[in-house]
Amino acid sequence: MDPRSKRLPARPLVAVRGRRLVGAVLTASLLAGAAACGDSDSPDPAAGAGGESAAAGETSLEAEVAVDPGPAPEVELVEPGAGERRVLTYAPSREPATVEVTQSGTARTEVPGAQARVDETPAQTLTLEGRSEPDVDGAQRASATVREFTSVDELRAAQFSTAPGFAVTWTRGPDGIVRELGLAAPADATDVARAAVEIAANAISDATVVFPTEAIGEGARWTVTRQVDDAVAPTRVTTYELLSLDGDVAAVRLDQSAPGPSDTLTAPAPDGGPDVSLDVETYEITGSGELTVDLRAALPADGTTESSTRAVYVDPSTGKRTTYDEDSVLRFAGAD
Repeated sequence: MDPRSKRLPARPLVAVRGRRLVGAVLTASLLAGAAACGDSDSPDPAAGAGGESAAAGETSLEAEVAVDPGPAPEVELVEPGAGERRVLTYAPSREPATVEVTQSGTARTEVPGAQARVDETPAQTLTLEGRSEPDVDGAQRASATVREFTSVDELRAAQFSTAPGFAVTWTRGPDGIVRELGLAAPADATDVARAAVEIAANAISDATVVFPTEAIGEGARWTVTRQVDDAVAPTRVTTYELLSLDGDVAAVRLDQSAPGPSDTLTAPAPDGGPDVSLDVETYEITGSGELTVDLRAALPADGTTESSTRAVYVDPSTGKRTTYDEDSVLRFAGAD
């Protein structure tokens, strides 16, 4: 049984209800597994090892596939802040902005009777060109196109070299709540490239700062509570603090937790037999970071978020323990 309580599709780019990869949880292990598969769908490392730019020509895209972003979160203002206050809302971009989104991480799984597995995701960067335009009811349609993929790992760079041209679209309310998420892959994209971009798109979507509908000033604090697809701890609470506000640019600090985990995990057995039930000894998900948000941009302008998962499960019949530890980082940096 997979010690991670989240379930993800084997084939990327399918419509999924209620799935959210908060702050890039599981990104490291999933991308490591995808890159390591080395199937016939992966290009020769000697061809395109540095990633290819999508600016060289037109990219033929498949039809956009919708991904359900899950139920809308609950937003609660805790402290309105001091000084001049105003309602912060997203607005259409004045011009496209290019942002480098870098992911990295490490995951370690220990299962009784098997050698510990360690998955490393070295720093890898998607260069995205983002813009936003008006949509209905005050919403914005934010889009980002992959221009380049780079990695310090030559094999990984080659396997994901078909990512450029991939288009990601979010429809978000003026407060930042994502209502729809769409993905359009290049016709020649490999499965590992599709998986990588889909995971990154979910992580970026979850990194979108949601603002309260009340007027706030510097020092304001608010919480955003989401329900996620997690069999052990289905609630995520993110607490934001407004550090500074300069025109349309806001700097925020965030902390995330998963309160009230269940005492038991029940999941299908890997061999198709009866469900397996394990006692949950430890289940901790934490996240933190600071982001610089331009309210007139599709993507965060700058900043870093970090997330950690610590899980220990015990077989009640044998006392054997299964552990899962993961640390991942998501970083945004302007590339203009």
